[in-house]
Amino acid sequence: MSSLSSRKQEIASRFSRAALSYASHAALQQSIADTLLAHTAFAGVVLDAGCGSGRESRLLAEKPAVQEVIALDIAAAMLAALPASSRIRPLLGDMETIPLPAASVDVVFSSFAMQWCESAITVAEEFSRVLKQGGRLLASVPGPRSLDGLRAGGLLHVNEFRSEENWRVALESAGFRQLQFHHQDFAMHFDEPRELLRALKGIGANTVDMPRENHLLGRHWLAEVTRVLEAMREPQGLPLRYEAIFMEAVLPA
Repeated sequence: MSSLSSRKQEIASRFSRAALSYASHAALQQSIADTLLAHTAFAGVVLDAGCGSGRESRLLAEKPAVQEVIALDIAAAMLAALPASSRIRPLLGDMETIPLPAASVDVVFSSFAMQWCESAITVAEEFSRVLKQGGRLLASVPGPRSLDGLRAGGLLHVNEFRSEENWRVALESAGFRQLQFHHQDFAMHFDEPRELLRALKGIGANTVDMPRENHLLGRHWLAEVTRVLEAMREPQGLPLRYEAIFMEAVLPA
């Protein structure tokens, strides 16, 4: 894993720090994953790419037609949190350089993890490489409208997310066919700004550059963020919104 770029090393470190708190802060991501898990195509050897602490790996392993789940993650601490199961095999690695032989899995499952990749084409090619002919990809990623409100005022540095067209081009160039996409909006609400910021940090997805070198500067930053977030308040609370892009594709035989 020493060959990771500095960006990937930071992502791995961030998610490792979040490993113990991840499940308690990931309700929205779990709802998105459940939508993906409702598909009936899971059978044989399934690669859970970007498995996190393994909730979805466990649910996949419980499906009767699934023989084995290979739980791949870039963060060692996430793999250490995997549920114990003879049908789940942890694998430390980067989904852009998957440490698996070609044509070794029947299904690739990936829920809200592919957005961390540096190249959509590279990850699509890796999924194509490890899939058997006739294998299937089932994935979800945040779309461009995700976390829009948090970009207000420039106080929170939130990643830009790729469009459906970006993913479509990448998958087609990697040899995938029978592509299907659909979009669905998800939201959760928080009573206080600190709760929303803790949720982002708890799932390892925060891109918040909170000042640390000066306590007063940090307090000023938090006051400004609070002001911006409070302006977005709805009757249910402060919103955290994701546009989920669901994709399905087949590697032709």
